[in-house]
Amino acid sequence: MRGFGTQPAVRLPVLVAFLVSGACARGGAPNQDNVDASPVGDGGNADARALTPDAPSGPTPDAPSGGGGSSTLLLTEVVLAPSTQEFVEIANPGTTAVDLSTYYLSDSGSYFRLPAGVPTLDSADFIVKFPAGASIAPGAVITVALDTTANFMTTNGVAPTYSVASGTMTAVAANGIPSLTNSGELVVLFKWDGQADLVKDVDAVLAGAPTIANGFVDKSSIALDGPDTGTSAASYASDARTMAAMGSTPASGKSTKRLALETGHETQSGGGNGISGDDETSEDTAATWDSSAFTSPTPGSVPAALLP
Repeated sequence: MRGFGTQPAVRLPVLVAFLVSGACARGGAPNQDNVDASPVGDGGNADARALTPDAPSGPTPDAPSGGGGSSTLLLTEVVLAPSTQEFVEIANPGTTAVDLSTYYLSDSGSYFRLPAGVPTLDSADFIVKFPAGASIAPGAVITVALDTTANFMTTNGVAPTYSVASGTMTAVAANGIPSLTNSGELVVLFKWDGQADLVKDVDAVLAGAPTIANGFVDKSSIALDGPDTGTSAASYASDARTMAAMGSTPASGKSTKRLALETGHETQSGGGNGISGDDETSEDTAATWDSSAFTSPTPGSVPAALLP
């Protein structure tokens, strides 16, 4: 969340985003800086089809994920450095496609204030949104690169599904050039319909060893009035904020990866701020993520235990 050096705060204009195909569960979908929506041949990379049959087109209701009670979508891998290799990976462990057009990705602890207006961000922080019409098939995996598609391909040998710098994610807000802090920080996936008073947490992780300033902001009981027609504010439920940072940080060129589903490792009593009432700030990431034996990135590939 704290970027490199100091840069003047700027708000990026909303970028025109293009729909790209969903990624298969064993490889990210090829992409270009100039993206079209046509099917992509293998070209040395995996194609854009999921390992399960395609879902019908159009918005699809969110489905409960595999494992019972865990979030609809899961963060599964994060690279913090180098900048050309930075990415966030997301998997759909459920059995139904998920419409991504109301899903956002951020490294700012103030993400939850979005319904009340674009929040103030620290240097290099960002809030980006998936483009209209985007979806992720059941059992599919997608990657969101921070750098351009071209730079990511040069470093990783495979294209990301989306790229912040190349404009295939819609920029909502940024302070300088979006980047992940090398030492570690919060990465959060959340959902908002653009009208409600509150956002819904989908998944979060404290990647690496972030400072307090780069971690969760306690949103317990904070009341917001979103842009809907109602005039009454709504309040967030209490965040446990017991998720621990990893304690160590992946070296440059290494990543941290999810190893297990959330079920049994976070509070899922229905009283939290997640889509199904889960408390995403309570996940025991020491049990669900690797925390020290960091290995080389594997964009577009996750352990079989995370997929249906």
